Parts: sequence; structure tokens; C-alpha cells
Amino acid sequence: MKRSPAEEELIQSLGPSKFSAQGFLGHDVRPVDEIISADKRKLDRLGISINTLVDCLKAVYRQARQAYGAEIQITPGVFTTFYESRGRVPSPFKTNGVFEKGEALVREKESGQHIIITQLGIALIERHHFFQGLGSRYRIDPEVAVR
Repeated sequence: MKRSPAEEELIQSLGPSKFSAQGFLGHDVRPVDEIISADKRKLDRLGISINTLVDCLKAVYRQARQAYGAEIQITPGVFTTFYESRGRVPSPFKTNGVFEKGEALVREKESGQHIIITQLGIALIERHHFFQGLGSRYRIDPEVAVR
């Protein structure tokens, strides 16, 4: 299937770069719209809306950031720590602007499962319903996030 010039440009900006290191797709070879559709189906199956999940991600990010690097418990067995990083990173979607680089590591102690929440990651979900590709360091897997 031939991609449009706009699709090609998006694929290029989602790939590895000086701003995003490994890129936003990880090792995922599916088209972006398929990645988005699959994650939407997961949320539908879990019975949670993107808006609700985004609100929760924002709240966790804010709590972690306000703890100034201290580990805090956000629910029983789930902890978060904020790691500040200087600078800003541009969105791969050209009209979204730039975002601070800090990240909140959220992990479940018992299973070791974790997600990394960034301002950019939240914006990608909120504005484009894009959780990032499989294998991306900053992918916020909907099932892990909901749990």
C-alpha cells in the first residue's frame, strides 16, 4: 500500500532522531493507525475512556513531579518517582509544540511492570490517541496503565 506524503512525513518524525533517541514506534512495524486502533480496542475492552485515562496519567505525573524525586505510593503496591531532566523535546506531530523532558517512572512492586509517563506521552495520547509502538521505551501500554 502506497503512503501519502503526509503519512511518510509522520513515519519519519516518529522514527529515531536526535530528540527522541529510539523514536516513538519501537520495534512495531504496524501502521500508526493500526497501533491506535488496537490500543483503542484494549481501552474499550477494559471499559475506560481515553479522557479518564489521560486525567489519571496527568494526576500521577503531577504527584510524582511535586515529590521532587522522592518515591511515593500512588495506590497500594504502586509507586512513582520523578526524574527531572533539563531541556525540551518536540512532538513528532508538528503542530503540538515542545514538552519538558522530565519523566515519572510508575511501577508495581510485586510484578515489576512499569510505565514511564512524560508530558509528551500524555499529549500524544490525549491529542492523537497514540500510546506509542511496541518496544518504545515510553510506550504507555493501556492495560498496564489501567491496572
